[in-house]
Amino acid sequence: MKLPPVTKSLRFRLSGFTSAVVFGLGGLALGAVYLAVLWRLRSSTMRTVVVTGQPVRVGGQTYVVPQLAEQEMRTLESIFREYLLNQVAFVTVVVLVGLFLMSLLVSWMIAGRALRPVRRITEVAEEIEATDLSRRIGPVSADDELTRLGATFDSMLDRLDVAFQGQKSFLAQTSHDLRTPLAVIRSNLDVTLADPAASVDDWRAAAEVIGRSADSMAAMVEGLLATARLDMESSAFVKIDLAELASRVAGDNQARAARLGLSIDTRLSAVEVLGDPAAIERAVANLLENALRVAPSGSAVVVAAGLLEDCPYLAVADRGPGFEVQSEDEGRNGRRGLGLSIVRGIVDAHGGSVSVADRDGGGSTVVLWLPQQAKPVPGALPAF
Repeated sequence: MKLPPVTKSLRFRLSGFTSAVVFGLGGLALGAVYLAVLWRLRSSTMRTVVVTGQPVRVGGQTYVVPQLAEQEMRTLESIFREYLLNQVAFVTVVVLVGLFLMSLLVSWMIAGRALRPVRRITEVAEEIEATDLSRRIGPVSADDELTRLGATFDSMLDRLDVAFQGQKSFLAQTSHDLRTPLAVIRSNLDVTLADPAASVDDWRAAAEVIGRSADSMAAMVEGLLATARLDMESSAFVKIDLAELASRVAGDNQARAARLGLSIDTRLSAVEVLGDPAAIERAVANLLENALRVAPSGSAVVVAAGLLEDCPYLAVADRGPGFEVQSEDEGRNGRRGLGLSIVRGIVDAHGGSVSVADRDGGGSTVVLWLPQQAKPVPGALPAF
């Protein structure tokens, strides 16, 4: 026999359980009353009234019971007792049935009222789409377990919404930044191929532009792979000397800086953290490449590592146009690209944060904070 769907609901089970408990307790109470009446009837007797012929007052009237023989008196007592017990038993059964039905109805109503916030949570969860996480449950009742459940659900939606928006922004930046070098490659090929008089020098110049664009794309792909590897292997962190890592990145870029008429000034203090060496190195390299691209000729780019208020940091400072610090959503003066998004993703995966500020006298400072054991990030930035 297939039961109706309502029997599978939590409301039905809760009301049925409550009703069964009330019915059981009521049955025990009425059973105790019945046994007490039974014991009382069996322990009492009509013999005194019947044998002595004493008057009996009932309902304001006085009656004189005629004297009966012993056998007649016992028979009368037995008939009266059985009749009274039958009446008590009948009333008990009727009360139990009524008690069960009433308890079932009341339990159904109380369960529905108690589970109303759960129904609201379910409705909101059903209305939420994968592309729209803006709906919230909000307060559903008094400050109780269900309200705390709703608040926890809303908090989870907030985190999912932030992550989803970050993924959308990251995907948009990835598409834009990868499309740019592809467009450069395509345009140079088209122009060179369309020129029948193109010389070897023309082809060499086009090849150099294509090579630089390919290198740029390779660096972007490396950053994406570093971020993806962090998401999958965050438990594979090892001890890293930030000063040694920053010195290596600075040394790798000295030749490029010299070609651009720039110098790299290192200010390093030994400090160790747990992390992915390749990912952190990619983050610092991204910042340094960005600084070398915007710094004016003849200036110095600072690469620093150390401790500030017991918080490890890596920093890159330049004398470029600055970031004109704005909100996260508004961007930062044209420097908000895939490189910085990769840096932020790498630092977030290490439980750290990124601070950006304009330098006195022009330029900007980007600081990667890599605190261990959830230490608070200092409010001030290192001074260079």
